[in-house]
Amino acid sequence: MPNGIDMPSENKQFVSNLTRYEILALDGEINVSDGHPRQGPSTRQQAIIDRLPQLFRSSAQESFAQLETRAQRAFLHSIGQYGAPVDEGRVLSCYSSSVAMDVVARSLAEKCSTIGLIHPTFDNIPDLLRGWGHRLVPLEEAELADGRVPTTPELDAVFLTVPNNPTGFHIGPDALLSIAEHCVRRGLVLVLDTCFRGFVSAEREDTYRLLDRTGAQYVVIEDTGKLWPLSELKLGLVAYSENCSLALREHLSDILLTVSPLILALVAEFAEDGREGGYRRLHSLIAANRRALTDALAGTGATVPGPTADVSVSLVELPAHLTARDVWQDLRNAGLHVLPGGHFFWADAPRGDRYIRVALGRDTEVVEKAAGFLRDYLTSAK
Repeated sequence: MPNGIDMPSENKQFVSNLTRYEILALDGEINVSDGHPRQGPSTRQQAIIDRLPQLFRSSAQESFAQLETRAQRAFLHSIGQYGAPVDEGRVLSCYSSSVAMDVVARSLAEKCSTIGLIHPTFDNIPDLLRGWGHRLVPLEEAELADGRVPTTPELDAVFLTVPNNPTGFHIGPDALLSIAEHCVRRGLVLVLDTCFRGFVSAEREDTYRLLDRTGAQYVVIEDTGKLWPLSELKLGLVAYSENCSLALREHLSDILLTVSPLILALVAEFAEDGREGGYRRLHSLIAANRRALTDALAGTGATVPGPTADVSVSLVELPAHLTARDVWQDLRNAGLHVLPGGHFFWADAPRGDRYIRVALGRDTEVVEKAAGFLRDYLTSAK
């Protein structure tokens, strides 16, 4: 047992959704629970943070429209999305990706009743969609990888998280093209949650140019909040096609007036840093942390499921005699916070009980310590 701590499975505490598990971990001894970036800033990023007073003053002096356009363009171009409709005024700024998703779910409720949703995925997405009255049909990753969508006649929309959380699954351009063309043929709205796009280390396809070629009616949710260690200062974006019939702008105006000019200024600065090597540094950190986790699991009976992913979270498949709920509780008792897998599998929770999820957006020494705790626990639990 790590540190000689007894880790009984009695007195279990389980909660209703993944975010509440993450809240329990905020002041935990070792928190690899939430997928938010908690690693230290690089030297260049710290230099930007040190200029916050200057950025505060300059952002107040620039016109909001100009600043917002500059920040949106800087971020989207930094992740290869040159076809995003920034200049056309079809990109909306939000406090966070969760706000963006709620706006999208509310807007879909006026046009759609049944949505095909990727399975598994982070549970706030199905929760928000169900909260607005949608009926959900699970879309399995293996079928989506081949560009297949069920021909279920009642589907009104397809909602995909790519890259996906927690699996890191990514849909290639050929499969995405096939899915988009399917949506066009059947008159479906295509929604993409691309909040983990910045972790893709290979060349990223321009999603907007691909989708525009098909004529699909689409909505794309983008996010800075998974990338940069800015203490929850982040920007969510909702971009949409010219033919999109959803009242996104109207519903967003029910929630907020504007995002913070300071955050827009920060996003523009950090996006530039990303282009000048910041993304490469981030990708190297995540890859090193994934290796540390994988190496620590050798011989324990637990594995990191393949294929290798880029995103800043990792599933761990547990040995057959362990369940995620018991493992989560035991590790929490020892001071290590992870997420149990059941809530990700929103249409088949028992299937998720084979997994826990570990966040990798941490300094490597934190992940190494967490991996060591997990290794010692699994070894003792054989």
